Amino acid sequence: MQAEPLFDNADYRERKRPESSASELAEALALDRETRLVPGDDGFLAREVALHSLDKAHYAHYYADIVGSGMKTAYKGPLVWGELFSGTGRLFVKDLAAFRPGSAVDAVGIKYPFDMYVFADLDERCVECLDHRVGGRPGVHVLQGDANSADLHDRIVQLVPRNALFVLYADPAGLDLHFSTLRFFAERYEHLDLLLNFPAPGIDRALSAGHEGKASLVLNHPSPVELIGPGSGRPGTSVRQYFQRQLGALSYNQFAVQSIKLHSKNVPLYDLMLASRKPRAKQLFEEAQKRGPGGQYTLPF
Repeated sequence: MQAEPLFDNADYRERKRPESSASELAEALALDRETRLVPGDDGFLAREVALHSLDKAHYAHYYADIVGSGMKTAYKGPLVWGELFSGTGRLFVKDLAAFRPGSAVDAVGIKYPFDMYVFADLDERCVECLDHRVGGRPGVHVLQGDANSADLHDRIVQLVPRNALFVLYADPAGLDLHFSTLRFFAERYEHLDLLLNFPAPGIDRALSAGHEGKASLVLNHPSPVELIGPGSGRPGTSVRQYFQRQLGALSYNQFAVQSIKLHSKNVPLYDLMLASRKPRAKQLFEEAQKRGPGGQYTLPF
């Protein structure tokens, strides 16, 4: 099952850049946008990804680990980790020709696990494979559904107690996470922390080419192309600032951002963004940032 295109128009053209760089960037983004599944090394399907996806997985893993250990006794209610685009739980990193655990498997494997885990994905194949990998464990729920659907939202709310410290991780394939989804959970959970893969540079490129449809749903802006007009600042900045202001209307005032880049060209692809109502969450994410991903790769050179 192939995800919808990242942008609304199939004839989207990137700004002019060297051919080799554009080719590598296009391939990396294609792997992010599409659900390319390959046979895994454990008998179940794995998702094929580019090297930068390991950076996202690394920071998400360490943030889960730090929250699990740091809040185990500090927070009196239940700790819950949720993912809206959870995938299969296993990655095949094309650049390394090697398998690595996905974020869901990493999250349940931390030293001090959360009290509950809720994983969801639209692709039934991903759900089936993830259920084989993490399902059946106490407190682990694997759901199938559209991340932006009322049905899935209601099922999650039925599972997750309202007094939970709820970390919601969303790593969508393209512009597939609507702001209305974030608002739904933010209005229901006082202690909701958001860990979001926010494609600020990609939104900027799309808007520069005149494609607004999906960006409008992500940003909660009727005409987001206005964000990149004269005086809007360097690419991606105004988009990110506007998005954070929208979250600010939901009482989020603590933000930390880790840029995820295309390794070969040092080109920014995404912001891994932490948004919280509590300074402590930002401090924990900044601690995770100190544990940089250097040394986790073994390149076949």
